[in-house]
Formats: sequence, structure tokens, C-alpha cells
Amino acid sequence: MNWLLRNFQHRVLFALQNPRYSIHSLYRELTFADERFLASITGVPLRRVRSFLDEPSRSEFFADCLRQAEASFRALEIQSADLYAKKVLLQYAAVRAFQPEVVVETGVANGVSSAYLLLALLKNNRGTLFSIGLDDPQFLPFGKSLGWAVPERLRYRWKLIFGDAREVLPKLLVDIGSIDVFIHDSLHTYEHMLWEYRAAYPHLHPGGLLLSDDATWNSAFPEFAREVGAEHSQIIRGVGFLQKDGR
Repeated sequence: MNWLLRNFQHRVLFALQNPRYSIHSLYRELTFADERFLASITGVPLRRVRSFLDEPSRSEFFADCLRQAEASFRALEIQSADLYAKKVLLQYAAVRAFQPEVVVETGVANGVSSAYLLLALLKNNRGTLFSIGLDDPQFLPFGKSLGWAVPERLRYRWKLIFGDAREVLPKLLVDIGSIDVFIHDSLHTYEHMLWEYRAAYPHLHPGGLLLSDDATWNSAFPEFAREVGAEHSQIIRGVGFLQKDGR
């Protein structure tokens, strides 16, 4: 079964289980609303942004890696995130379009999102991903280490840092100085999400991007967008996208 068929089956099943969300998503698909927003914050033409969404499926080695990860999840009998979800593809497309030199993310776990981000950097032929994660067995499949799903071929642009974001993130940001993209995907509580946004935002270049997974879980993301007076912010497929003013 190929990548596209599996992706289609995942999305049909989700649509049947979530009809209201799916109708809204269908409207956004038909109007290319998601891609238009990414084009507006990256300065890349809509057609180019749309082409980025297909790249992972056309990368044979990356598709093979995801199939192996999916097989591992099944063998270990654990529930995994959707490896082919559009919300992951949109983050991939944002990084492809934005061409960042420095990306910082919190939350690694199995490393699926990290793998997509690293593929984007490989395609860009530039940039480094700094990832902070807890190498805690309770968050990982038995016998697997933090970020195990990231293929070896992509790891040369990856700086994996073990630890709690509360302890590690401030020092990392000071050491790096300034960053182009920040991605929150660790503890999704209101207090922690606001703390991460506020810690990272001053280090973003003007025009830099702040992304937040599971931004609909609480009000932290829209509150922060209002707090900093962001002119360009949206929650798309559950992911918050915000651009720092001044590009």
C-alpha cells in the first residue's frame, strides 16, 4: 500500500468521525486558504507553497522511513500520531518556504515532526534544527530512544538536546542569540505554552515565525498573539502560526 493511499484512508476515517471539522477543512482545501496564509507570511507564491506539500511523498527514502516507523508502531501496539497529517505537511511547507538558518523546537518524542523539519532543511540545503526533548521511557515505545524515527541521512543538520524545556530552553536561546523559527510541541498546558512563547519570542528575528502544535487545546496561543500585537496569526489544522512583525 503506497503513501498516498494510506494518507487518503487516514483522512477519510477522520472525516467520518469529525464531520463539522471536516466540512470546515474541505472549504479551506477548496479555497487553498491554508496555503494562501503560508504564502502571505513567507513571501513565496501560492503555487510554490502548494508544491512543497507533495515533496515528502515524492522522496523515496523519506517515504520508506515513515513506512518503517508505522510498522514499528503497529508491532509495538501503541497509538501513534498521524504520520501523514496535513498539519505536519503545513509545518514542512512553512520551513521550506521560509528558508530558515536556525529552527528551535521543543518536544521530540518519536521524532516524526523532527524528521519532516529536517527533510525541509535538506531540501533547502541550509539550516540547523535544535530540538529539546525528554528521554523518558514513559513517553517512548519500549526499547526506543528519543527521536528514533529520524533517519540517519537527516541527522547531520540536527542538534538534539536532552532535558526539560524549562531548564534547557533559556540557555539555548541565549547561546544561539537569534532564531528564525520556533516550534512549540512539548507540554500543552496553558501556563507552559505561554511561558515558551514568551521565552522564545524576543529571540526571533523580525519577521520570524512562531509555531505551536495543539494550539486549540487552550487559549494560550490567541492570547499571546494579542499580547504581542501580531498582525499575522492563524490556527490552521490545530497548529498556531504567528509572524513577528518587522520583516
